[in-house]
Amino acid sequence: MYEIYGVAKENFSHTIEDFRKRVHPEDLPGADEAMKEIINAAQPKFAQFRIIRPNGDIRIIQGNVTCIRDAAKQPVRLIGINHDITDQQKIQDKIQDQNDRLRKIAWMQSHEIRKPVANIIGLLNLCDMAKMDIQQHELLAYLKVSAQELDHLIKDIIERTKATD
Repeated sequence: MYEIYGVAKENFSHTIEDFRKRVHPEDLPGADEAMKEIINAAQPKFAQFRIIRPNGDIRIIQGNVTCIRDAAKQPVRLIGINHDITDQQKIQDKIQDQNDRLRKIAWMQSHEIRKPVANIIGLLNLCDMAKMDIQQHELLAYLKVSAQELDHLIKDIIERTKATD
């Protein structure tokens, strides 16, 4: 724990106030509320909060804490384990950011590509087949099938993008 908090053993008194002065000010109300819940709970509780090390580094901590009680069921001491999850949180945030960007790219590509494909399909439907020879008729049919296949692929991309939300 000394390593996580960046303090020497002799500079950490294991009191709630010693802990509170290391919690990030924005997270202190939540940490105080978690402490109340831990004291009133029969089971260990998990809490996540940030700390500020003496050198200014901010770390994200996942704590698992339980309250030890005396024979009269009165709180005597809190014990627990703190895990520094800063690196995992950074990785998770990066993955979430990448997923968000990929969703935006997929949405943009599918919608931007779908518009000209829809235009092509519409124009193909306007072609007068009666004025075409057999070869032109076959080429037009292949073009229509290809445009429809592309349209279906784009729709599939849109559906897959929606499914990741």
